[in-house]
Amino acid sequence: MREIKNIGPERIEEYLTVYLNAYPAFKSLDDSCREYYRQKTETDMREDEGSVEFVGLFEDNKLVATMKIVKFSMNFYGRMEYATGLMALAVHPLYKKRGIALEMVRYFEKYSRDTGALAALLLPFDIAFYRRMGYGLGSRMDEYRIPTEGLPACSDLSSMRILSGEDLQEVLSCYTRYAEKNHGVLKKTGEEIRAIESDTQVKRVRCIGEDGQLKGYIAYRFSNGSDVNYTLNHIDVEELIYEDGRTLRKLLGFLRLQADQVQEVVLRSGEEDFYHLLRDPQDVSENYIPFGYLQTNISAVGTMYKILDPEYFIGKTSYRSFPVGEKELIVEFRYEDQLEHAEKTVTVAFFKDSSGEGRWKAAGEDAKLSVSVRCEQGDLAALFLGSCRFSSMVRLGTAEISDNAFTEYIDRLLCCPQKPWTNTDY
Repeated sequence: MREIKNIGPERIEEYLTVYLNAYPAFKSLDDSCREYYRQKTETDMREDEGSVEFVGLFEDNKLVATMKIVKFSMNFYGRMEYATGLMALAVHPLYKKRGIALEMVRYFEKYSRDTGALAALLLPFDIAFYRRMGYGLGSRMDEYRIPTEGLPACSDLSSMRILSGEDLQEVLSCYTRYAEKNHGVLKKTGEEIRAIESDTQVKRVRCIGEDGQLKGYIAYRFSNGSDVNYTLNHIDVEELIYEDGRTLRKLLGFLRLQADQVQEVVLRSGEEDFYHLLRDPQDVSENYIPFGYLQTNISAVGTMYKILDPEYFIGKTSYRSFPVGEKELIVEFRYEDQLEHAEKTVTVAFFKDSSGEGRWKAAGEDAKLSVSVRCEQGDLAALFLGSCRFSSMVRLGTAEISDNAFTEYIDRLLCCPQKPWTNTDY
């Protein structure tokens, strides 16, 4: 007999047994470790009630799997909307390979549908596992390892200030404004905010605009770059938040000023064109890649997305703007619902509204099609959220189109000026 339900502090010891065995990395797993996570989890359960659900799967009344469902506020094309995140899915080591993780994912998706989430998000421990469930890849994060003197210089840093713990609310307000302007960004969760409050090793420097308002900040920590030479140091940037390019250059200029004691800066960005900002974008590895290319960064994928109900998604994002021509375009997207093993379609009309703005809406089954597209369920999410280009998917054979004459037009329609990216760790 299996049952999935919410759990609270009364199950804390069983929860920790499952969680710590599933996520042993960077943990001592001794009594002090268990006590730390006991206090942290009890705090999370108490402080995040209403925004995070702790969920357990019971088999014959024994807790054998756990997860957290996070309620996010996410930027979809310039507006903050509701999304859900699957976090810390863990299965007891003696109960693996019994379909329990799949059952938990199904519960998560039903919860997401029932509560009206536009999209379901997760950070994968196994990308292929979630691809088979219909989750699509988000955009890449690029990690740059740059010689400090290779960063852009800025001659006027008079607007820079070092932040203290008393400035937390100002920092959070700045981040919220950043989230509200950038597609794909998630507002900070309670757990993230508590981590900021408790981490005294992270330093923050802010940039103030002419109006006196915080326009951006950088959060970083120092790390030693050598086991045998204490004078070799790195700066590891954890957050780089900016409202405009001028602010960004000032923040990078501050980092460059530290070149007398820091030889290398490590930073991560979701800006796919970030390397154009650097005079010399070659990283410290000095790797050479055939044919005649020099390594600039390493790339990684993280957040995966699933659009559980495409018609609902389109209806809730009817405000999205598209470069629609004079004639309405009706596109049928065909995909397999991989958890339900069913062929499904969503028909989308791209049209101009009464004010002349290009919009989209779900079209009826009897709509006269202009063209038909076939792709995997996860790739549909990637296309709708803008983490890939439609023309690229066609060239690569990942998507098929019934009439290639429409490829370039659909590519322009679905292209987002900014690919979705978030630095939220959940």
